Amino acid sequence: MNFIKKHWLTLTLALLILASLAFFLRKPLSIWLGGWEKTTRGGYFRVVEGKKWDKMPGAGYHIVFQYVLEGPEGDTLVNLAKPGVEHHMMYPVEPRNELEDAMQNGAPGSVVEVLIPTDSLKQRISGNLKIMNLPSGKNAKFIIRIIKVMNDEQYSGYQNRRFMDRLQKENKEIDAYAAKISKDWVLDSTKFIKYFIENKTNQPRLTEGNVASFHTEVETLDGHLLINSAPTGKKYLMEIGKGKYNLAAFDQALQYLAEGETGVFLVTSDYGYGDQGYMNLVKPYSPLIIKITELSVTKP
Repeated sequence: MNFIKKHWLTLTLALLILASLAFFLRKPLSIWLGGWEKTTRGGYFRVVEGKKWDKMPGAGYHIVFQYVLEGPEGDTLVNLAKPGVEHHMMYPVEPRNELEDAMQNGAPGSVVEVLIPTDSLKQRISGNLKIMNLPSGKNAKFIIRIIKVMNDEQYSGYQNRRFMDRLQKENKEIDAYAAKISKDWVLDSTKFIKYFIENKTNQPRLTEGNVASFHTEVETLDGHLLINSAPTGKKYLMEIGKGKYNLAAFDQALQYLAEGETGVFLVTSDYGYGDQGYMNLVKPYSPLIIKITELSVTKP
């Protein structure tokens, strides 16, 4: 008892330290040593490039950003930080989750890292096998690059300039490709589709609602063959306007044709794989060549 009375202050401090360590070690040690900050929703983030906002903007602003999602071991689960590819959302004045909560803090040009528990991530994103196979009780990490924060007027002008620059670039690529092939190309300037039709007839063009059966070849302008149905012997079958397949080009291209005709179409990425591309075969914003052959039609 005399020992306790004599050393009560030392013992009390030791107990407090042990209690604190027990609390801290429920979280990854990197949180406490790596400059992580706590969001208002209890998540953790840090700004690793650039700086935090001195004063966050209010309503009516837009964030343009890119992001990568990494697993607990640093493996890439989702990569949406491809060159030229940008995403946008309204500035989260009232954040709905810890990710938006952390994004509030990033000034333009900054990179924000956000920790997300794997259990929470698996509940929210159930369609990704890599995510569903993550171990429980760990942390995944979003790495978000804040490109711009703009008001409505600035954002509208920015998006228009990006659209026109991208469209001009893709159409230059299409024109250069078409110039190498001696065909009577026709340009639909409203849809930015360049095409020619072989064995053209005077039959009515296909329209939405027609059910079309056809073979197709799809490739990039630099010669990567993506689809070739003829060797399989199995034709594509679709109702025009229903968008059954992932390429909007089919719905568009078929409406330039009549039964029995063959068409070759040069289309922008709006009708192809868009800003995501396709695996490692198609880069984002890549024009495509679509060839339609052996076309037959079942009218409704």
